[in-house]
Amino acid sequence: MKALPERLAALLWPRRCPFCGALLPPNAPEGCLCPACVPEAKRLSHDPPRLPETEHDFYALSGAASAFYYADTVRHAILLCKGHGHPWYARELADLVAVRVFGAEAASRPGRRPDYTAPGGLRPYTLIVPVPPRRPGTGTLPGLLAKRLSRVLGIPTASPLRTTRKMQPQKDLDLAERLRNTKDAYACRPGTDLSGQRVLLVDDIITTGATVSACALALLQGGAVSVFAVSVAANEELPPDKRLPKKGRAQEKQSK
Repeated sequence: MKALPERLAALLWPRRCPFCGALLPPNAPEGCLCPACVPEAKRLSHDPPRLPETEHDFYALSGAASAFYYADTVRHAILLCKGHGHPWYARELADLVAVRVFGAEAASRPGRRPDYTAPGGLRPYTLIVPVPPRRPGTGTLPGLLAKRLSRVLGIPTASPLRTTRKMQPQKDLDLAERLRNTKDAYACRPGTDLSGQRVLLVDDIITTGATVSACALALLQGGAVSVFAVSVAANEELPPDKRLPKKGRAQEKQSK
């Protein structure tokens, strides 16, 4: 009964593949992808999902994981969801994270939720927290992802984090600059008590780890006992076996 509104919504507004925008057939792979995009999703999968600490700076995290590499069609899907008027793709992206990172059973058809059973009956996290927007009052992809993951994983969500000052965009900064840019830039809201909480921190992309680590530090200062970060994609160098031939990259750019 709880999922009935979602099923009705799926009938009124059919779900689309977040990678290419095609309508999802009733037998869509993983309940999220069109058959044509399955090879691309497989190619860009981050296997295993756990992110290597040698490529990131996780100074306040117990670890981090991502479902995909931030490249090609995955990058395109995230950008569409973030700033180009397709926020509804967050649901499919979150479901893919639930399946590929947490081992949930994929939905049987579009519009339904993946089925998650906690290992041993004990959920490894007690609270889901999204990375907050850099500008207060604006919606963010991490917030949409956290809301959906909360429903799928059966873990409550909260937004205790806030920014304490203005930051530069991270995309043009190197690691040292990113760490300085985010240092003490996040804090828990007054009155926050996270005592005993095992937090799952949600972001859309993890690059150096500076943002999620700064958020994790604030959560630990708020009483959390541990913080693990998860994202749709990790901005790492693609392994050689996952790179497109030059001709393939040119054709992909033309198709977009």
